[in-house]
Amino acid sequence: MKKFTGILISLLLPFLQGFTQSDSIPPISTDRPTQSSSPYFVPKGAFQLETGFIYTDRTDDYDERQMLSIANSNLRYGIFENFEVSVMGSYESMTIIPKDDANDTTVSGMGGVSAGFKTFVCKEKGIRPEIAIVGVISFRHLGNENFAPTFSYPLGKLVAMHNLSKRMQLGYNIGFSYNGEDADGFFVYSGYLGYYITKRLWSFAEAYGKFDHGNFPKHRVDLGFTYMLSRNFQLDISAGKGISSLVSRAFVSAGLSWRIPR
Repeated sequence: MKKFTGILISLLLPFLQGFTQSDSIPPISTDRPTQSSSPYFVPKGAFQLETGFIYTDRTDDYDERQMLSIANSNLRYGIFENFEVSVMGSYESMTIIPKDDANDTTVSGMGGVSAGFKTFVCKEKGIRPEIAIVGVISFRHLGNENFAPTFSYPLGKLVAMHNLSKRMQLGYNIGFSYNGEDADGFFVYSGYLGYYITKRLWSFAEAYGKFDHGNFPKHRVDLGFTYMLSRNFQLDISAGKGISSLVSRAFVSAGLSWRIPR
């Protein structure tokens, strides 16, 4: 019994530390569960793990696709106070249910792998927002062939946020990306309104999407909540749906973020 208690305490200690740390340590700042990235950084020399699951259901004229992304993770590390790097990956499972066939097909495996950075541009001042630049490259041949892209491709975006009051924030991203399958790029956007219900409980509503070359725009909306258990540990839940044609119909997500104490 003593051995079991010791193991339990050792596992919980990193999370419990956040409750006893002083107010001089800033609260954790995450890039999930919004689709938008924030202009804030992981502290220098610190790791931060943001992970969770996403269930998506999409239906078109031919079939229904139920997709589950497990351990959808972003591991961030602060190189400097205003520069960080990250690695992203997940485990994917997709079930395809044809409308004219009774046989379902399920494929699963390691999802695509990406690496990225975030760098500082300017601090918020007056009507000028806090601004940073995010760059990501998704690699081909890393992950299961059903989920990895055919070609490596980049994503670049400008991320910004206004503090409208002590409780309310307006965040938005604009950028350009590719899909890893052809040479046609597209513009991406997102914007959210966030509100602190309490000091620990935060809520948001968001619109995001992309403008494909030669295709109809694809727009989505989502909303969600985060709850900060400690200055280093946060839980989240969110859900959303497509509001234009050829868009994933609905998704639900839940996860956690842990800034590993130094």
